[in-house]
Amino acid sequence: MATDIAAINSFFSSLVTDTLQNEAKPLQRLSTDLQKLETRKSVYSSAGTRLSSLLTSVNNLATDSTTNFLDQRTAAVSEPSTTAAAVFTAAATDQAIAGSQRIAVTSLAKAHSVGSSTALEYSDQQLGLSGVFTVGGAATRSIASSTTPYPNTVTGFSTADLTSGLRELGSDSYYLEVRNNSSTYEYRLVNSQAQAVAIRKYGSASATETTSAWQSVPAGQVTVDSGRGLKFTFGGGSYTVGSKASNAASVAYIAKGASITVTTANTLANIATLISRGTYAEGNEVTAGVVDRRLILTANNSGTHRAIRASHASGTDNILEAVKVLDGGGAFSNVIQAPTNAAFSVDGVSVTRSQNAGLTDVISGVTLNLASDAVGKSATLVITRDNTAVVAKLKALVAEFNSANDYVTTQSAVTKTADKVFSSGALAGDSNFVGLRRNLITDLQSRVSGLTGTGFSQVGDLGVTINTATLTATLDEAKLTAAFSSDPSGAKALMNAVADRLQLRLKTFTTSTKGIVEASVKGLTAQISDVNTRISNGKKTLVERETSLKAQYGRHQAEIMTLINTQNSLSKLA
Repeated sequence: MATDIAAINSFFSSLVTDTLQNEAKPLQRLSTDLQKLETRKSVYSSAGTRLSSLLTSVNNLATDSTTNFLDQRTAAVSEPSTTAAAVFTAAATDQAIAGSQRIAVTSLAKAHSVGSSTALEYSDQQLGLSGVFTVGGAATRSIASSTTPYPNTVTGFSTADLTSGLRELGSDSYYLEVRNNSSTYEYRLVNSQAQAVAIRKYGSASATETTSAWQSVPAGQVTVDSGRGLKFTFGGGSYTVGSKASNAASVAYIAKGASITVTTANTLANIATLISRGTYAEGNEVTAGVVDRRLILTANNSGTHRAIRASHASGTDNILEAVKVLDGGGAFSNVIQAPTNAAFSVDGVSVTRSQNAGLTDVISGVTLNLASDAVGKSATLVITRDNTAVVAKLKALVAEFNSANDYVTTQSAVTKTADKVFSSGALAGDSNFVGLRRNLITDLQSRVSGLTGTGFSQVGDLGVTINTATLTATLDEAKLTAAFSSDPSGAKALMNAVADRLQLRLKTFTTSTKGIVEASVKGLTAQISDVNTRISNGKKTLVERETSLKAQYGRHQAEIMTLINTQNSLSKLA
């Protein structure tokens, strides 16, 4: 609002100022109202934030379909047969069964390693050799053997070109398993380790879409291309269910290896680099190096089915024979380490695997990793409940509960500040929030009916209590842990029931479209907008009023000055 009224004298200036100040009082009241509305909106938003955080912590108590934190397990290794021996490490999921199992290790899986039988004169000088050899497979992909015990199911296997963008299957024995799933026959391809391998998804519009999941057997005598070098043909007759263990058609598949071209300018080190950079079928990868002027080849993967294959392909010189890796008969002249599988027992049950780590299919819910010192040793795997996540999530809920409850209580309180003088929180007039504190406490601590087979009926049984003086929640972690250890099913059922109750209450307030908080904020936003408009219009009116008053009093001042001048002139004539 403009205040420059210097064009008129102080008397009229005071009149304008007094008039404008009196007429501005409604604007001052509107500004006060605006401040109160903005404060209320901020309080509602803050309350909504706290209630949403509480709802999030409640939601976090819900059972997850993949990792149920209420049933977590921990794995420990105890009683090694040799003091301080590691033997193995393990990790457990919620699917692991609590208990103990004795694991004894006979041998570890090892990767195939071969090398030159004698050292060459130099490793960094040109060898003057020219030729092509194959490593990590054969010169061409092939089928060494196959079995089709039920021709009506599978008639045979054959090789095929790779689908562009897909990687070749590694050399291994493969089994075409067939199952009857609710009168629908399905198939999948598994390797010698009973692991399902990804192959082209039959009928997919994308040639490179693959899956290791079960697929429906196509009708008729259909040849299915895996896209990865292997094809198989269904018999189209009366199918027989078969697995790797029995009745499945099988094939011994030999993958195409990396073709390594050597020129006369290449050194031994160059050849090692060419081998390491070769393109290999999955699992057939080979890494090469030079040690003491000898070429060393090592399979990237352990296990007997990952033995290195190498052979002369073409050219003037037999390169691998010249560098003493192969002998005159094509066999490796120096086997540094033979490929082996890990062999161990679990409570006396013999197990073999092609690798030492990441063993997820030995004990249900457990990932097993054999240690480097495990051979000839044993230790006990102990699976117990892990209540760490339960405690952490319930602690978070208690903290968020207190935060939301305390804030709502403060903002809905009516406090006496003096005799017959009271101050009210921003939420004091909202019946929804006035009753929320009481309802939250009731939802949290009241008994849950309908639970069977358990002695638990309220969260106090799990260690959550409400302080009668402060009405804040506290958690007894030891009592919570004891409850889940003694009756995990009952504790979980009670936890879920209380979570359901709190979710229902909180969603009434926090739902983004029709929630109480959102509706209140929207209503206050509309009121704030209306008051701002009225203030803006009021200020505009005051500016116009000031201009009008200045003009009016300016005219009066001019008239007075004219009269004074006339009077002075008449006085001079007298």
